[in-house]
Amino acid sequence: MLEQDVLLDLLARKDNRAYQYLYQCYYVALKALANHYVKDNDVAEDLVQDVFISLLESDYKFKTENDIKYFLYSSLKNKCISHSRKQKVRDKYYQDVVSSLNEEEHFWDKVLEEDVYARLMAAIETLPPQCKLVMIMTLDGLKASEIAERLHISVDTVKDHKSNGKKKLTAQLKDAELLCLIGFLWL
Repeated sequence: MLEQDVLLDLLARKDNRAYQYLYQCYYVALKALANHYVKDNDVAEDLVQDVFISLLESDYKFKTENDIKYFLYSSLKNKCISHSRKQKVRDKYYQDVVSSLNEEEHFWDKVLEEDVYARLMAAIETLPPQCKLVMIMTLDGLKASEIAERLHISVDTVKDHKSNGKKKLTAQLKDAELLCLIGFLWL
């Protein structure tokens, strides 16, 4: 154990014995405190090393060992706060990137969906008027009985229009996605 006067003199002269002594005295406590705040052993070690580097680079003239202790703990506190702020920025950036990727993926899914829908609607427009109405109402989710009632036709006529429309659309649209959609919508 170094006397306070000897420690302060060695530290003022930047003698390695002072740093070794302080390292032995405070490293374990500083690391435990840092680990408590950052929850990562490797980061805690790095922060404590940074504190000792700050002490080594400091030109401050310490008057007591308590001044040194205050310097070490307050430096560690500031480094932990700084690390936490940087980590929050990194985490937010990461979340923004992930969100952006999800939004971009959703965007392209929506583009594809709209493209398929536009092509399907363009093909439906080429159908005979009554068949076209039946197909559009089917797309709107109406049942055959509801379509028959609205158009004042029989349910069998609705089924015939759906069957004929499906055949004509299948012949026009050769894409696998569109054929699958036609099959799904008008089973």
